[in-house]
Amino acid sequence: MGRIGVLLTLLVTFLCAVTSRAQERSDAVARERAVDYFYLQAISLLEQDSVDACFEMLEHCRALAPESSSVLYDLAPFYLYLGKDSIAHSMLEYIVAKEPDNIKYGEALINYYAKVDDRRAAIALYERMLQAGNASKSEIYMSLYSLYSEEGEYGKAVEVLDKLEKVEGKNEIISIHRANLFLQMQDSTRALAAVRDMKRDFPHNVQYNSLLGDVYALFGDVEKSEKVYLEAIASDSIDTYSLASLSNLYLITDRDSLYCTTVEKLLKSEKVDADQRISTLLEYIGYKERNDSTYSMRFLQELMQLPYDRLEVSEVYVQYLLYRKESPDVIKPVLESIIAMDPENRPAMLQLLVYAIEEDDREEVISRCDNAILYIPDMLELYYYKGMATYLLERKEEAAGILQQGLDRRSEDCSTELVATVFSFMGEVYHELDDLDLCTVAYDSALLYNPSDITVLNNYAYYLALEGRELEKALAMSARTIEMEPDNAIYVDTYAWLLFCLGRYEEAKAYAEKLIGLNSEMSAVEYHHCGDIFAKCGDIGRAVEYWTQAQRMGDESKILKKKIKRRKYYPDARSK
Repeated sequence: MGRIGVLLTLLVTFLCAVTSRAQERSDAVARERAVDYFYLQAISLLEQDSVDACFEMLEHCRALAPESSSVLYDLAPFYLYLGKDSIAHSMLEYIVAKEPDNIKYGEALINYYAKVDDRRAAIALYERMLQAGNASKSEIYMSLYSLYSEEGEYGKAVEVLDKLEKVEGKNEIISIHRANLFLQMQDSTRALAAVRDMKRDFPHNVQYNSLLGDVYALFGDVEKSEKVYLEAIASDSIDTYSLASLSNLYLITDRDSLYCTTVEKLLKSEKVDADQRISTLLEYIGYKERNDSTYSMRFLQELMQLPYDRLEVSEVYVQYLLYRKESPDVIKPVLESIIAMDPENRPAMLQLLVYAIEEDDREEVISRCDNAILYIPDMLELYYYKGMATYLLERKEEAAGILQQGLDRRSEDCSTELVATVFSFMGEVYHELDDLDLCTVAYDSALLYNPSDITVLNNYAYYLALEGRELEKALAMSARTIEMEPDNAIYVDTYAWLLFCLGRYEEAKAYAEKLIGLNSEMSAVEYHHCGDIFAKCGDIGRAVEYWTQAQRMGDESKILKKKIKRRKYYPDARSK
């Protein structure tokens, strides 16, 4: 081959290589663009809550780009959810090793370690992140401090705080954490030194004066602890933190008079916040009750005269009076004063309602319910008690309306048992109003919420028997009451009477015999029923005996007199 031929061959080879490399670069760019496109599609699907489709799209991305950190990062949570922790772990470790400076990836792996409770691995990763010069060193240091503390490695936790202090400079949070570590290490020398440093470095916070006393007390140096507290109070007479700590010191060292004097000074200070005042007061009342129960009431009355936290103190006073079982005449004025300060105070409103119910003051019950309904319009109990009081005042139609209003307004979390009770009561009211249709609706609703309400089952069945309606349904309901309480005379009577109404006289007689054998005090109605049943079974002698007993018990109906006089059964309203 000539020189020109060789040159041409070399040129062709060179051109082919260049073309191949260009094709590879073109394919890589196309693949990268495809991955970007499908990755964006996956993110969009996730935002649309199409989780399964998102997962499939991310897997497609991984097939195109197996080493893509962003794809692996987003796939890891899916594998964790699927219970394939090892795969997720491998993905996260790979991307963290690949991009150690990426905080997001590091945090994802840390979260994995937290999930599997691997503190040692988390600590190692945090240490590597610090060595990599991570930008958010403060957060990493605090996380390391927490992990070392949880592992009980208090010395290393202190070292981490020292390093953080070099980064951020002195601050109270770091100092407090360090002092707490020394306390956990039971290192009294360094704990006291740390608190003294806090007093020096942060003089604006007077609580560190008392904190020093707390540390002395913790390590059993009562004398130095008391001295620190007294010095703090001398320099600031309204230092409530020191007063609280000093009173507690006197309490645990059994110095009664000093404890009482100090804690009362604290309780009467206007600088004490409400929560601290009430918690301290409850503790103090408990203490005094063990030694001088007569003192507690006097002190509470005195405290109620102060111009601050009167509402909260009054509430404690009410609870104390209830605990002492004081009469309503003593408690009600305090409750009224609470309502005057806080018209929406639910416990006070409801306690006043309880007293009105106990005293059977029906107008007062209605008034209390009306007041409470203004602030608690969805509380069904209020409508129930108001409806009951109105019913007892013989305003039955109004009572039914009140109960319905309560059912319409009741809260979503109202108990089904209460709803069933209200519907049951409505059924009774409508029955007395001779509206059997609404009575039936109410009882059906009651059983919907409480299918085993034995009273509703019995009453509903009996009322249907009186009307001669749906007797088979009534018998089935009555049968359930017999199953639940086979020896209840009322339920046995209802079942016997329903069998009678269905013409099943011999079966009715068996239950009438059972009723008689229960040795319960039978009512006039029950004696009358037994008489009718025996009459239909041909035993007129026993029938007259029980009819006569019904008459003695107060049944003065004309039909009963006729039955006794003529010794014969006649149908009446009870056996339609």
